[in-house]
Amino acid sequence: MKLYIDDLPVSEQIASDGALRDALQHIQAEHCKPGRMVVGFRCNGEAVAAETMSNVLEQAAASFEKIEVFTSTRETLVVEAMTQASVSLDQTDTASKEIASLIVENKVPEAVENLGDCLRVWQQIHEAVVKSLTILELDPKALMIQDRSLLELIGQPRDVLTQGRDALQSHDHVLLADILRYEFAEVIQSWQSVVARLRQEAEERTSA
Repeated sequence: MKLYIDDLPVSEQIASDGALRDALQHIQAEHCKPGRMVVGFRCNGEAVAAETMSNVLEQAAASFEKIEVFTSTRETLVVEAMTQASVSLDQTDTASKEIASLIVENKVPEAVENLGDCLRVWQQIHEAVVKSLTILELDPKALMIQDRSLLELIGQPRDVLTQGRDALQSHDHVLLADILRYEFAEVIQSWQSVVARLRQEAEERTSA
């Protein structure tokens, strides 16, 4: 088996009876410099799909002819994640206004379907923020943004989504459209402040 770490060949042989998961943990412990972490890998030149990740990790590492491991600093990982989160927030801002227009045009089924896609993106952004906080070892209660704690800002979408759910269940489509146009816009602006603050924190640590 050939092993590469950040495109550089590694002569060390992985135990033939060890799972790929164990091999990656070994690489993290023995080959990653302080501050760096394993962020991805390819097996036999192929990216591993999310739905098969668990099964692949349990396979014997030596069963693959080639394993490519990629590492990065924790700070770089956060910068990249928050940059993508900012782009996604801009996209959901546009999407929420388009959904509101569909509701006004009485195209409710299409609007609800698109709203589901929008909510899934919100969930991904939320997960990225939480993971970034963990990586940077930041306390969301102590970190203040515009006189509000980051913890409070993280919870803000939940309140707006609850309002939207209630409006949808009561068939108050006018209210739902207003929430999407105005309440969502405020939340998105707040969350842009969150991701910008986390990105700034990571960049400052990188340049320190």
